[in-house]
Amino acid sequence: MGTLKRALQREIWYILFLIPGILLFTMAVIVPLVVGGRYSFSNWDGISQKLTYIGWENYVHAVQDADLWSSLGNTFKYAIILTLLVNVLALFFALMLDSYLPLRNLFRTVFFLPSVISVVLTGYIWSYNYSQGFPKLLAYFGLDVTSPLGNPDHALFGLIVVAVWQGIGPPMIIYIAGLQGIPGELLESARIDGAGAFRAFRSVTLPLLAPSITINMLLTLTGSLKVFDLVYVTTNGGPAFSTEVISTYIYKSAFSSFKAGYGMALSMIFFVVLVLVTIIQVSFFRRREVDM
Repeated sequence: MGTLKRALQREIWYILFLIPGILLFTMAVIVPLVVGGRYSFSNWDGISQKLTYIGWENYVHAVQDADLWSSLGNTFKYAIILTLLVNVLALFFALMLDSYLPLRNLFRTVFFLPSVISVVLTGYIWSYNYSQGFPKLLAYFGLDVTSPLGNPDHALFGLIVVAVWQGIGPPMIIYIAGLQGIPGELLESARIDGAGAFRAFRSVTLPLLAPSITINMLLTLTGSLKVFDLVYVTTNGGPAFSTEVISTYIYKSAFSSFKAGYGMALSMIFFVVLVLVTIIQVSFFRRREVDM
């Protein structure tokens, strides 16, 4: 008993320092999650003080909602393409900027700067570029182009270009840090054994970069699945529902259509989807780290 008491006395300061973080997490995450789950079983309009519980009706309606499945399809298409492009390009630039390239520190800053700009400002800048800047520039070369954001077939890919431009910086820095942690002796040994540049990259560099790849893929995919502000300030889900993602659909259902109960149900479904995607992704890449 005395040993347990002494152990508690030693650890009490660590526990006290944890309490503010636990309270903040509880108030910011746990409580809204529980309250949102409660509202998801009602037909609350987001304004009235009275709740009418309707059981699982919101969830049944969500399963049958064609617009929900369409927005989920747009979300995953956007997220998967963006994740692949960002990581491939970030790794390529990291390999270039980790070498003895002249002015490499300047180029690192240039590639990282777009990520400092707010998403809202980025959306306005690129909306202008698409509608005015690029068409006027290309007109000098005899090319007649219009904004892809106004074309249902190209709008989503136009958003992906913007997101790649802004999102390539942080993954690139993580890859550069991973490359700098690779012992030079291993690469030198590979060259002595006759391995070319590609073979050394495949057999030495890429396996040792596996932890960096895991964290970048996880952060990029989960972040892109939750995209809201870029879509909202550029296309607002249009044209013709072609860029409607799950976050904007939830927002419109809850606040524009005054179906807060249904919006909460959609949020709960989206939360489960995010948890499942994260678990699957982490499990897959952890196994790949071992295989590599």
